[in-house]
Amino acid sequence: MNKLMGESRSFWRMSAKGLSYTKLANTIEVDVAVVGGGISGILASYFLAKKGKKVALLESRELISGTTGGTTAKLSAQHELVYNKLIKQSGEELARLYYEANSKAIDMAESLVKEYGIDCDFERTDAYVFSQEESSLEQLESEEIAYRKLGIDGEMVDDIPISFDIKGALVMRNQAQFHPVKFLQGILRELEDMGAHIYQHTKYMGYERVGDRLTLNTDTQFQVICDDMVLATLFPAEDPESFYSKTMKPSTTHLTAFSHLDRNLKGMYISNDRPELSFRSAYYEGEPVLIIGGQSHPTGDNASTAERYESIKERVEKEFGLTEMLDYWSAHGYLTPDSRAFIGKLQEGIQSIYVMTGFNEWGMTTGIVGAQLIADLIMGEENPYQSLYDPHRSLPKQQNQGKKSTPTILNEAAELKVGQAKKFEVDGKPAGMYKDTNGEVHFMNLACTHLGCEVKWNDGDHTWDCPCHGSIFDGKGEVISGPAKEPLKRVNPF
Repeated sequence: MNKLMGESRSFWRMSAKGLSYTKLANTIEVDVAVVGGGISGILASYFLAKKGKKVALLESRELISGTTGGTTAKLSAQHELVYNKLIKQSGEELARLYYEANSKAIDMAESLVKEYGIDCDFERTDAYVFSQEESSLEQLESEEIAYRKLGIDGEMVDDIPISFDIKGALVMRNQAQFHPVKFLQGILRELEDMGAHIYQHTKYMGYERVGDRLTLNTDTQFQVICDDMVLATLFPAEDPESFYSKTMKPSTTHLTAFSHLDRNLKGMYISNDRPELSFRSAYYEGEPVLIIGGQSHPTGDNASTAERYESIKERVEKEFGLTEMLDYWSAHGYLTPDSRAFIGKLQEGIQSIYVMTGFNEWGMTTGIVGAQLIADLIMGEENPYQSLYDPHRSLPKQQNQGKKSTPTILNEAAELKVGQAKKFEVDGKPAGMYKDTNGEVHFMNLACTHLGCEVKWNDGDHTWDCPCHGSIFDGKGEVISGPAKEPLKRVNPF
C-alpha cells in the first residue's frame, strides 16, 4: 500500500485565502453569543444580526476549520434515500416538510450569493444517487415512489452524465454546489460590517446564570455576557443528562481531491452501494478538480484509515484515470436515530440556550435551515420547521453503542516512527504513545475525557478518535473537537 504523504488538509481551506480574526481580549456584553464557527454558527450569527441583535461569534480553533471546511459541499435536498424512510417513520406531511426545508435552504444560499456578490463557484446542478449493483435497485425504485408522493422533481434514469457503468440512478433536479469556505468568508465580511464581534482561538468553557443573563467563560481570562446562547458546535458543548451522548452516534467520512480532471463534471453523485462513493467537481486555479470521498464508518473503529484512503485512491484511478491527489482529509459528524437534526432548545425547561447538532452528514442545507430556525426562535417568531427538528421529539429506539476494545499491543517507544502511535497498557489500563515531529514521545491515558470511552488511533489523520461520542484529540492528546473539553490525561509508564 502506498503511504499517505504529508499532513491531511482540506481542499476547501487550502484553496481559499484565510481571514484574520483575533481571540477574545476583553469581557463583552451582547444579546446573543454563538459558540461554533461553522456554517450553522456563522449563518445563525448573520440572521440574528440582520434582525437587529448584537452578536458575538466564538470559535475555539480557526473559523470554518471543522466539518464545514471538510465537506463535499453539496447543497442538496437529496440526502441519499431519506424520503421513503421518513414517510414510513412519520408520514408524508413530515417528509414533505423536510424536502421543503432543505430546498428553501438552497434558495437562501443562492440569494445570499447574489445579494452580496460572493465569488464561491455557486452552481445549480442535478444530484444523483446511483447503483452499480442490481441488488440496490429496489431501494432506488422505492425512493422514486416517495418522490412521486411528495411531488419532488426527480425520477429513475438509466444513464448519468459521466462514463460510469451503472444499473440505474435516481436524479433530483435543480440542486446546487459551491465552495463552502469562500461562501462563509463572504458572510463573515457582511457580519463584520453589521458590527458583530467575531473571535477565533477562543474556547468556550462553560456558563453561569447571573440573574436573567448568561456569563460564558472562555479559555482566555475574559467572558461574554449575553441573554441567549446558541451551541453550534459539532457536538453540543453542554449535554444535560447526557441526552445527546446517549442519542447520537459519531460518524467519520474520508475525502480526497484529485487534479487533472479533464472536464467539469455535470452533476453531484453518491452511490447506494457499500462502501459508498460521493463525488463532485470543483475548481482550483481555474482548472477542474475531483472532490471524492466515502468509506463512512463509526468514528474510532478498528480499521486502518490509511487503507480507507488507499481504497478511495484505487477507485479513483479505476473510474477516472486520475492519480495525482492534491489533498486528503476526514470529516466528522453525528447521526440521529430518525435522520433528522436536533435544532431548538438545548433542554426542555431550560430557557435561552439553543442547540444545532446531528446533521446526519448533510450539514450544508441543514445548517442553513437550522440557522434560520434558531434565529426565529430567539426572536419569538414562527417557523414552520420547529417541530420537524425539535430535539425533544419522540425518537425510535436504538441500540446502545457501548464500549469497544482492541487487543493490547506492547511496544517500546523507541520503535515508533515520527507521526506514529501505538496502544499499550499501564497498570492494566489502556494507554497510548505518540512520537511527534521532534522525536519526542508522548504518553497518555486512552480514556476519553468526556465520558471515559477508549479512544482509537486514526492512522490517516494522526488523531485519537472516540468511538462513542466523537471527540477528536491530536497525537499529543490535545482536544481538536468535542464534546470533550479537557486533553487526554498524561501517564508515566516507567
